[in-house]
Amino acid sequence: MRAVMLAVMVSGICVQGSGTQAPVSNAPPADAEALVKLWFERWNGLSAAPETHEALAALYAPDGLHLTGPSPDQRGTATFRGPEGVRALAARIATAEDKRTWRIDTETARETTAQLLHVTAGPWGGPAVAVQLIAVHTDRATQKRWVTPGAAFFQIADGRFRRVRIYLGEGERAEVEAEPTRRRP
Repeated sequence: MRAVMLAVMVSGICVQGSGTQAPVSNAPPADAEALVKLWFERWNGLSAAPETHEALAALYAPDGLHLTGPSPDQRGTATFRGPEGVRALAARIATAEDKRTWRIDTETARETTAQLLHVTAGPWGGPAVAVQLIAVHTDRATQKRWVTPGAAFFQIADGRFRRVRIYLGEGERAEVEAEPTRRRP
């Protein structure tokens, strides 16, 4: 039964919603890997609806931090503090981007494919999880679709994120060509 539940949970991350959302539980998963996968699910589900912002913010500790690169109108690291800051970030992302399909990158070796989540114990008494990711979204202003490789580092304490650090390789960002204009080899 656990294997079936895990398979359903993992496969659900890659499926885009039909537009209707089930009620979101604010109880964090007991497992660090499940919490990180839930973060990706909620990040991809951000929309104009405040409930989606709240669902993402609920994953963070009251004093949690979310750090990322700057927006176009600033320099340096952008830091969002606590659930209020995460809600502000979520609103900004939902306004600027559409059709987010961020995912944990996969690796294949010896005819086996896996999503790699690197887990270790942190000095704060909780786990740390690191992943390589692929960030895909459509820019609402230009309607261009972008893909960017990156990495994310999650620090967890008491079942919630105490710190999330996202790095995106903006120098490796590429526009996804529309299907009708794509030239096939």
